[in-house]
Amino acid sequence: MKILILIIVVLFIAVVATLFAVDDPGYVLIARAPWSIEMPLTLFVPLLVVAFVALHLMWQLLRAILGLSSDVSRWRARRQSQKARQAQIRGLIRLAEANWSKAQAELTSALQQVDSPLINYLGAACASQAMGDTEKRDEYIALAQKNSPQDSLAIAMTQAHLYSWTEQHEQALATLSELRVQAPKHKHVLRLLLKTYLALHDWPSLSALIPELRKHKVLSAEALAELELQVNRELLMLSLPSGSLEVLKRAWHEVPKALRQQPSLIAIYANHLIKQNQMNEAEALLRAAINRNWNDELVELYGRARSDNPSAQLQTAEGWLPPRPEDPALLLTLGRLSLQNELWGKARSYLESSLKRRPSAQTYRELGALMQRLGEHEKALDYYRGGLESLISEVPTGVTNVSRLLPRRQRATG
Repeated sequence: MKILILIIVVLFIAVVATLFAVDDPGYVLIARAPWSIEMPLTLFVPLLVVAFVALHLMWQLLRAILGLSSDVSRWRARRQSQKARQAQIRGLIRLAEANWSKAQAELTSALQQVDSPLINYLGAACASQAMGDTEKRDEYIALAQKNSPQDSLAIAMTQAHLYSWTEQHEQALATLSELRVQAPKHKHVLRLLLKTYLALHDWPSLSALIPELRKHKVLSAEALAELELQVNRELLMLSLPSGSLEVLKRAWHEVPKALRQQPSLIAIYANHLIKQNQMNEAEALLRAAINRNWNDELVELYGRARSDNPSAQLQTAEGWLPPRPEDPALLLTLGRLSLQNELWGKARSYLESSLKRRPSAQTYRELGALMQRLGEHEKALDYYRGGLESLISEVPTGVTNVSRLLPRRQRATG
């Protein structure tokens, strides 16, 4: 349609020009001594148009010739970029196939031409890691940081994953600490920190991390409660080697109030108190916990808490017996408390009842000591032998040296 309109316009102009030329064709004179040129205007105008068109065509041809080399360069660059993208795609496919060497070769073949070299560097680092070449891994990570500093979060996250993969937990922790400053609310950073602290057994740091895990809902409520219990259990166990009662009590008071009702934590704390000869405090703690929530481990510990009032302690434990007359842990505790009160007959009765219901090395040992005190040495020897056999049955099959199970004095004299 546009071409048709153009043709009509040109014809109209030609007709108008012809009409004017019929009445007065005019002329054009070009003079420069010693020459002069004279021609009708109707001839000059077409010649001028032809000359303009010819010059325009010559200019376009010259531009095309001059721009040919740059067009070839652009075509070559597009071609190389296309090949680089294809190599990148093939490399990522080989990476997904776990074909590490080919993945690394493809990803590093055209790093200069690819539009996004970061993907190639990180993929090559992962492939190197899988092949055990940590030096090349670190080299590719450094190149990624140099070429794409604006993508530091992605690079550091990949680096932390690779460190964790090779169990380089200290390096992973250093990277994750920087990430936490950069992205304090990032759930995956917090999850990786949790994994790293667990691997390093860094319970104090993990305890400090728990509020952040709860705030950002990194774990389910059930998993978080289990983790918090484990962390506080480990922190309580760490307090024992110090030998300081103040350190132990401070560790207990740092346990969240709700967790101080947990039997497993009470058992650890009470056991520490017993080992540090804080018997009255251990007895009161265990008595309150057992009355609140029956637990065999706490009941067994109650028999080892030798308070200043063993008679009252025995009376308390016997008050637990009517609803649980066949509880082996309670019978063992009653036997031990009877021994503390020097009630040999009652102690023997309780211990033998416990042994019938659940043979254990502890019960055999208590009975052996009681028989030895009563002068029944053969019977004592039988109980000690039974305890040793019971202990051996609880040892993993890989342990074959039975002498390791005996007390040091018995090994020396045996």
